Amino acid sequence: MIPRSILLILCLFSSFGWAALTRLDMPALVKLLLAQGYHDIREIELEGDRFEVSTLDAREQKVRLSVDAYSGEITQQKEAD
Repeated sequence: MIPRSILLILCLFSSFGWAALTRLDMPALVKLLLAQGYHDIREIELEGDRFEVSTLDAREQKVRLSVDAYSGEITQQKEAD
């Protein structure tokens, strides 16, 4: 028989693993981008496992970002038209 404490630890580890696979919601994404100096977020589209975001950077330049929908990592930034 497995002790209860070990079962509890296993449950905690499995829930942490599940949480790591949870996709960011829009408010969390916006907060993350604002904290990195982006502002005036105009458009957010979810495409598979990434967000496509139209925004202004800290230098007031229009940019298009690709953001990993799970980690929040900006994987690409390019100037927008």
